[in-house]
Formats: sequence, C-alpha cells, structure tokens
Amino acid sequence: VLLCFLPVESLLLGNDPDWDTFKATWGPTPLSSGAFIEQPRTEKDAIKDKYQKIAGSCNESGHYAFDKQRMFNRDVINGINAYTLTAYFVNPGRDEKSLKSDGTGTGLWLQNGANPLTDSMAIPLREENIGSTKWTKGACFPSMGVHYWYDNHLDADCDTFFPSFLLFNRGKLTGFGWSVVGKFEYSKRFEYPPTAAIQSFLIPVPKCIPKRYEEAGGFTTMHLYFNTEPWNLIC
Repeated sequence: VLLCFLPVESLLLGNDPDWDTFKATWGPTPLSSGAFIEQPRTEKDAIKDKYQKIAGSCNESGHYAFDKQRMFNRDVINGINAYTLTAYFVNPGRDEKSLKSDGTGTGLWLQNGANPLTDSMAIPLREENIGSTKWTKGACFPSMGVHYWYDNHLDADCDTFFPSFLLFNRGKLTGFGWSVVGKFEYSKRFEYPPTAAIQSFLIPVPKCIPKRYEEAGGFTTMHLYFNTEPWNLIC
C-alpha cells in the first residue's frame, strides 16, 4: 500500500487549528526514537531525507475506483503496480515562507475515488461541525486523541471498511490516520495493533471485525499528526 500526500488549494480561517508540524507513527512511549517521527515539510528536506520524486507525481492518470472501496486506487509507480491512499492538506506551489506562516496544512481532504478533483472528501476542522457527516465518534486514548471512523455501525461490511480515521483534540482536528485490513510489514512507520486495540477504538465494534482480523493476519495503521506534542493530546 503506497500512501500519497499531495497539495490542494484551500482557505485558512482564523479560528481553525494551527498545524505547525507533521509527525508519523504513534507509540506507547512518546519520547522513544520510533514514535512521533517528524516528517519533511519542504522539498529540500524531503530530498535530504532521501525521499525520491515519483514519476508522474501521483496524478490521476492510471487510477481507477474499486467497486467496493473507492479510497483504494491503483497505479504503476517506479515500475511497481501498487494500491494508493491519498490525502491532501496544503496549498499548491507555496514557498517556504508560506509554510512558516500557514503551517503544515490549511485543510484536509481524503481522495475517495479515481479523480482527485471531484472525488475528494473535505474534512471538518472542528469537532462541532462533524455531526452533519457520516463520521462517528470512537474512543479516545491519551497521546492519540479522539478517534472518528467513517460510517461505522454494528452491521458494517468489512469489505467496505473505510481505511482512514480522524483525530481530534480539544475540539480541533489534530491529525488523521490510515487503517488497512492486513499486515503489511514494509515500513517502520506502520503500526500493527492487536485485535483488542482495534476493537477498543471502534464504537460500536462491527460484528465482522474479529473474523476479518483473523483472516487477514492483522491490521496495519498509521497515525499522522499536524500539531501539538503527544503529551498534550488528552481525552
């Protein structure tokens, strides 16, 4: 599974959350070297950290929507036929000066289909505005935040399990994450929660989850944070 983070245009509202960093991977010990790893936010820093530009820039050509889960799109990247999950959160073409003034992002959109322009889902930046959406409140864990899952209910179909979740802290969007059925041991940034942990964060727990977890050999998750230190993420 390849994860892409690409820019889109948005407006910054004064009462929206300030996103002043970008960190990946939750861990039970926030100060450990393997948890809350800061990610590059400029092209210069990405090159320094040995990131390589993907030919085609992850554009819409070559993607197609799956019948059951539209968030997974397929593309050939560096000669590898891969499934992709894509999130957008910053303005296109901005310079380093804008990064310092605007922060990591000014909005969050999850691509839910083959076309990033027409199929991207806008995410509310404040928890008070999420009631009109299909996002449902899950559990909160200190150093993670309050989880929200999309269209979650007891009789949910695991074949259409939405592979992303939202993270709120003090009523503001603090980050988001990926949650994919199956254990993909391809990156040290991934997390592999036991079945008890997966079930503890879903309210309610869909009846299909325990069986699907066993069949797939686990779940793979990744928490991504836009601001604040982990010890300030409270319930």
